[in-house]
Amino acid sequence: MTKTSIAEIADAISAAMNLETKLVCAYGSDRIPEKGIVSSSISDCIASAIYQIAAGKVTDPLYVGDEPGQLFCRCIGGTAWFGYGPFDPRLVGLMATGSEDMEDGAPKHLKENKVVASKSYQTVGEISPLGKYVVLRSCHDMSEDPGVRCIICFATAAQIRDICALAHFRRYDVFAAISVPWGPACATMVTYPASMAENASADRIYAGPTDPSSREWLPEDYMVLGIPLKLARAMAEDIERSFMGRRSPK
Repeated sequence: MTKTSIAEIADAISAAMNLETKLVCAYGSDRIPEKGIVSSSISDCIASAIYQIAAGKVTDPLYVGDEPGQLFCRCIGGTAWFGYGPFDPRLVGLMATGSEDMEDGAPKHLKENKVVASKSYQTVGEISPLGKYVVLRSCHDMSEDPGVRCIICFATAAQIRDICALAHFRRYDVFAAISVPWGPACATMVTYPASMAENASADRIYAGPTDPSSREWLPEDYMVLGIPLKLARAMAEDIERSFMGRRSPK
């Protein structure tokens, strides 16, 4: 059966996978949404704030935008990952062995050296903003599509396994359907699946996060998938025809 609305897509996937979390969607807007809450008032980490929507702790829409005098997030690369400006040149050192330009620039050792770090950022390509604001909200109460670009799913290992298997149902390209990319958790959830990054495929699911800082807020038995809307819709439509519609109920 064709799933047309965002809520229908989310409800179908959630029910099939028996998710305990809500699916979250991301889209661009030139206006702050009704009852919108700036993400930084919930958490100084955008990815953490998104998880709180999924966990049901935040019920109103969240938004991020590069507003003067307003905290975007705690990361010096945050605005760049959402397309609001270039990457801070100090990030290259910070990701590797340290930055001499930052007093508090303790190295993260996420890259072998500055050359590898620099090339990693180049690989991402240019990042374009979705709009003046990026809106993040639960999918399940959305009767209309305001231009949703991707759906974000938090799930356990067993659920991630089945979601990935479902994603392969109509795909013949064995290796291209799912990627586990480098980058911050918010990029896995939004930047890559929303096709904001020049070199991110719109025909691929992004799994992770590979950012170790997510240990601070993400339950250790959970992972996240950033799913382009087109793929999420296809997966919802494939549930009944695939193994998901034929397995015995628990």
